[in-house]
Amino acid sequence: MQKKLIALAVATLASAGAQAAFDANIEFDNLYQNNNSATAGAAGLTQSGRVELNASGKVGTDGFVAGRASFLANKNGSATTDDMWVQLGTAAADVKLGRFEAADLFPIPRDAYIPDAKGPAAGYKGQSLRGRFGGNLFHGAVNVNAIPGLGLELGVVESKNNGDLKGVRPVATFMSGPLMLRAGFESAKKVGSAGTNSGYGFTGSYNLGGITLSGNIASAKLKSSCPLSCDQKSTTYGLFVNTDMGLAAGYIASKDTAPSISLGDWKTNTVYAAYTMPLFDLKGASMTTAVASSKAAGTNTTPTINGVKVRFNYAF
Repeated sequence: MQKKLIALAVATLASAGAQAAFDANIEFDNLYQNNNSATAGAAGLTQSGRVELNASGKVGTDGFVAGRASFLANKNGSATTDDMWVQLGTAAADVKLGRFEAADLFPIPRDAYIPDAKGPAAGYKGQSLRGRFGGNLFHGAVNVNAIPGLGLELGVVESKNNGDLKGVRPVATFMSGPLMLRAGFESAKKVGSAGTNSGYGFTGSYNLGGITLSGNIASAKLKSSCPLSCDQKSTTYGLFVNTDMGLAAGYIASKDTAPSISLGDWKTNTVYAAYTMPLFDLKGASMTTAVASSKAAGTNTTPTINGVKVRFNYAF
């Protein structure tokens, strides 16, 4: 039934003719992980992939309406929706509604393979309210181009059928030449819970000409159902280098603390490197080889995860 609905949606969009633009791509992953990786997914050699079909359109310039729908056909036989949104406004301000991802507060360059030996604790990365929500949960974002180089985004999330979730996510982005700075805050509330989960994220990058250096930090206080002394604090740091030649590498460290649950400090340290190269000098075809290792520390006893992934991409 879902595949029929997707086919019907694509046919409807196609009937728009010149009003819609279409593109597609295939992403195919071949992954090997060591035998200690069972807690983070299958060990040994595995394979996954999907074909993505995108339909998008935009009418107007200063005053405009735009939309996008992305459909995925997955190797496991399922069909899903990625993006599906509408955006309207002017060059100064607009509103975006639907299924989409808001500004990234913890970007990771060439993140083809980033394992996480996190155990029961998850390193916070400022993405709790970022988006691509399912069901009938409301997600909207107001974007304002305040002054040249400075953009403001205010995201709002709410649902009466998802634990009565309510949340706001303001993000500011500043760009000037080779410099990019972004800071944001998340505040999420579930009715009947002990309190409001809140966190912040900050990322910055600088292009040195062929090489971009970047750093991220995100931290949150997560409320529990017991007294406030049970609150969990989660912090994640990241340092990265990305080159125009296709090579990227990075280090990510996370620490989660829940004192009165006697977990102590659960820590994870992850390093990765990835290299993207064109295939036969063909337009839209590339191969990315990524290696990574994620090791537990502190009171975290999750086994170390080591692996290598080869990803093929072809846009057509």
